[in-house]
Amino acid sequence: MRRALDKIISFFSPKRHDVRYIFSINSGRAGSGYLAELLGTAELVTAFHEADPTMTGEYLDMINKRPYQETFQSRRIKERAIRRISRSLPPDGIYCETNHMFIKTFFDVIARSIENVELIILRRDLSHVLKSFIELGYFSPKNATWPDWMSSPNAVTAALRCIGEDHELDQYDLCIGYLMDIEARTLRFQREYPHMRTHEVRIEDLSHSPNVEALFSALKIMPTAATRELMGRRINSRDRSKKLFDIPADLSYCRDRIARYQKLASEKGIVLPTTAVLSSIP
Repeated sequence: MRRALDKIISFFSPKRHDVRYIFSINSGRAGSGYLAELLGTAELVTAFHEADPTMTGEYLDMINKRPYQETFQSRRIKERAIRRISRSLPPDGIYCETNHMFIKTFFDVIARSIENVELIILRRDLSHVLKSFIELGYFSPKNATWPDWMSSPNAVTAALRCIGEDHELDQYDLCIGYLMDIEARTLRFQREYPHMRTHEVRIEDLSHSPNVEALFSALKIMPTAATRELMGRRINSRDRSKKLFDIPADLSYCRDRIARYQKLASEKGIVLPTTAVLSSIP
């Protein structure tokens, strides 16, 4: 009943042609919460980290098990929700969402249905992302909620072959396989939608004023005093959750495991993306 009502509202409500849209392609644990806060300080920007519907759970299950074209209409619920929000924005307003589910569960809905879209490809040093994944119990039985948010590296819609089936891999290899697939999905998106403008940034850079100013300039958005106040502030570190799961991870060991995964992939003839961030900024 709710979906039928959404369709009726969407059909009879005029589309906003003055609104711009900014989304982010990222893996999760890459600073997307901070990015949303940062963009939200700009003039005319209404920013969300994960706006409802978050496109997790049943929608993630769809893309794990079925090709995108089979579930497209069901996943258009995200488009209708975004259009409802956009109708409340001021003239020339900007809708922004940095949800890491974008590249997994609704990128095609946006690319095929909404105009005036730009993308921020947000990356973070892979070993730091992996460490955070491990400590939060992702791809581990200790965390019961991760399957609602993280796609299988062997998903039907995956953009990259994994080094093994899910049941054959430990937590580290599952996490790395997922992260490599997200990078491959990013590259696939750029190939399939070359007309969509993308901006590539590292979260490590966005604590420095010149880099933030450069991003805002590229996006044609205006910073405010709140922008300068926010820069560099730590957001969404999840320290409490990491203590709860009690899975300590050593950064050097994370780097070793990434190197091991690369070696195994090479032996199996799997070409990994070279765009993944594999070095930290001092």
